[in-house]
Amino acid sequence: MPRENSDDRPDADELPGRIPKAAKGKLTVFFGAAAGVGKTYTMLEAAQQCLAEGMDVVSGWIETHGRAETERLVAGLPCIAPQIILYRDKEIKEMDIDAILARKPDLVIVDELAHTNILGSRHVRRYQDIEELLNAGINVYTTLSIQHIESLNDVVTRITGVIVRETVPDYIVERADTVQLIDIPPEELIKRLKEGKVYVPGQVEQALKKFFRPGNINALRELALRFTASRVDKDLAQYMREHNIEGPWPAAGRIMVCVSASPFSAQLIRAARRLSGGLQAELLAVHIEAPTRRYPMGEKERDRVVRNLRLAEELGAQTLTIVGENLVNEILEVARSHNVTAIVVGRPQHSRLWELRHGSLVDKLIRHGGGINVYVIQGKAEEEERPAIKTAPPAVASRPLWHYCGGLSMMVAVTILSWLFKAELELVNIALLYVLPVLLAAAWWGRWPSYVTAVASVLAFDFLFVSPIFTFSVSDIRYVWSFIIFLFVSFVSGGRTELLRLEAKSARQREKRTRALYEFSRGIAAVINLEAIAKELARHAGETIGSKTMVLLPDDKGYLAMAGFYDPARPDSFSQPQPLLEAENAVASWAYQHRQVAGRSTETLPGRIFFSMYRLLPAARCGVSWVYISLPIKSPLKNGGLSMPGRDWRLLLSKG
Repeated sequence: MPRENSDDRPDADELPGRIPKAAKGKLTVFFGAAAGVGKTYTMLEAAQQCLAEGMDVVSGWIETHGRAETERLVAGLPCIAPQIILYRDKEIKEMDIDAILARKPDLVIVDELAHTNILGSRHVRRYQDIEELLNAGINVYTTLSIQHIESLNDVVTRITGVIVRETVPDYIVERADTVQLIDIPPEELIKRLKEGKVYVPGQVEQALKKFFRPGNINALRELALRFTASRVDKDLAQYMREHNIEGPWPAAGRIMVCVSASPFSAQLIRAARRLSGGLQAELLAVHIEAPTRRYPMGEKERDRVVRNLRLAEELGAQTLTIVGENLVNEILEVARSHNVTAIVVGRPQHSRLWELRHGSLVDKLIRHGGGINVYVIQGKAEEEERPAIKTAPPAVASRPLWHYCGGLSMMVAVTILSWLFKAELELVNIALLYVLPVLLAAAWWGRWPSYVTAVASVLAFDFLFVSPIFTFSVSDIRYVWSFIIFLFVSFVSGGRTELLRLEAKSARQREKRTRALYEFSRGIAAVINLEAIAKELARHAGETIGSKTMVLLPDDKGYLAMAGFYDPARPDSFSQPQPLLEAENAVASWAYQHRQVAGRSTETLPGRIFFSMYRLLPAARCGVSWVYISLPIKSPLKNGGLSMPGRDWRLLLSKG
């Protein structure tokens, strides 16, 4: 048989996208430059047409804002009654997602995709509700304005001067089957605003002065048109690939953005997302964490790093966290190993003096980057956002008083020894002896006990051994310089000794995680009993993250039941744990059915205990006392081991 022309065969990288997936609902987004352009009205007209064609159409949530023409269109649609949530002694209405899932219509109308749900709802954001409806095979019509797209958030802020808090990840719009642009001229939009068809009368004047100025509207229209055009280009390129139509394909590449605790990091991530979208390249977000820090990150910085990494994931980036001491070398090593073609960094905020001393990060990347392009983004200060979900700070152990007493006790011992043998010892020898308790205090208890010991040593040396004795005065001015040099040497040596102690502690922690992974792998290598594997998983997970851990497995009827339990406080106890509450059981079942994490430190039922599909990293970061794991696989044995992705095991054994 004649061989096929290799040029007509599809690219291997495109084949996974052509494999038929489970039936999911179709998402249609009615998209516009601002509120008032007619998105909701057009969506309802389309829904009415679908209803006339015989489709089962229901209204899940519609915001009419008191507009008579919109209310007339809503009146003809079957409506799912909203659920009532009690919040701060007030009854708040929200979309009832369970009622929609039970009804399972052909099409559901859900207005305002970027809406944030009230506390107590299943999900934090409405787009998550829509994702669950789509996964259940229900088609969805929704609306969205350009200012609510996450990657354009800082651009819209610069244009309008208004910070938009409610944003939607770009991947939500990208996965939409249809994006319909609704556009009207600025003059008509302003006219509609003045006629009260957009906002209530009390908000019109303020909106005209701030957001709805003609220049702002034109800029937002251009953003909306460009965003829609970019989507059309991607759809056309995908169509041409699927049908083997020749064309100038863009070169494949990868954009890397450096993520840190800087308040400008979120702007860098959005800029990198826009750049990768324009170049049709993959996005890689990398956070480089120093193994030891002299001044560890506080709660605010730690929360910012977590939010920035989560933002990068929402924008479709692959995230990577590595440990390294040399920032430039680590960045370039990651870039070369991942075939990165461009690196996005922020413009340095350091002073010129600091750059002369330490060198410029941008200059080093350009000098040693070879053929990798470097994009430098100018960051601007922005108002600090208060996250809806915060990671709980780890318990800060106050330094015990006996640490300071121990250092002072060693200083007293050296003082007594020097006083008894002062005839045989020179003052230089006595001064060197006082360095010993400083170093020991730093090695055993940290730098602050070391610093206190150093100051006390100088005072004792001056009072007892420097003439005139029994006074703090100094007859020879040269001793003043000796005291200053002694304090300086003590502070430097004490600080460096503590860093060595922290490095040793970090090495022990890494060794503990590695040993736990090895012991778990060895423990289940020859085990075919599922319950034994679950117990080993609970034990090693609980030991690693220091929390009570329960493993839940589905029974013959598909209900979750406890298969393993571990309590770090009672490692040798085999007593049964407390049974799951009804609410906790519902969260566990949801996590199991939807293959997603839920509970504390997530955006699904954040007020509950953390439940995970074998991913424990969020639990380790949020300081929970209980962790539940539900394994979604009925036949978890593969080649004598548990069939789970390797990266999930790495997350399992990582302490946040």
